[in-house]
Amino acid sequence: MFDRLNIFFYLIISALLHETGHIIADIACGYKPKIKVSVFGICLINYPFEKRKKFWVLICGPLVNILLIVASCALLNFNFSVNRYIFMCVNIVLLIFNILPVSFLDGGQLLNIFVSNKKILMAAEIISLLLITVVLFYLTDNKAASLLGISVFLTYYCIKKKDLRF
Repeated sequence: MFDRLNIFFYLIISALLHETGHIIADIACGYKPKIKVSVFGICLINYPFEKRKKFWVLICGPLVNILLIVASCALLNFNFSVNRYIFMCVNIVLLIFNILPVSFLDGGQLLNIFVSNKKILMAAEIISLLLITVVLFYLTDNKAASLLGISVFLTYYCIKKKDLRF
C-alpha cells in the first residue's frame, strides 16, 4: 500500500476543515462564499473587501488547524495513537505552509492587509519560496536538486507577475 500511515487522507480532511473555517467566517461576515476547486487545492474567491472582515476570513482557516493541533495533542496525552500523532503532524505542516507570506496563501494575503509596500511583500515571498526549497532539499537528503530549479522558476514568476524590479 502506498500510504500505510493515511497521511494523504489526513491531509485531505485537514484541508477541508481548514477551508470550512474560511467558509464559516465568510458567512459570519455576511458574504456568500464562492469556492474554487483546482488541482492545486481548494480556495475561496471574492474575499470581502473590507480589511477587518477579510482579516477574519483569512485567519479562520489557520485557526481551525490550531484547534485541530490542540485537540490532537490533548487526545494524545489522554490516549496515545499513531493516527492521532500523524493527524497532529499533518495539521502542523498545513498550518506552517498556509501562514507563509506567499501571495496566494493565507499568510501572504494577511501580510498584504498590513503592509502596503510592494517591495517588502515581494521580498517576503521570495525569501519564503527559497526557504521552502532549502527545507525540502534538506529533508530529502539533498537528492532533490530539481527543487532548486522549481524555486528559481517560482521566484522569477513572482517577480514577473508583479512586474517589480529591485
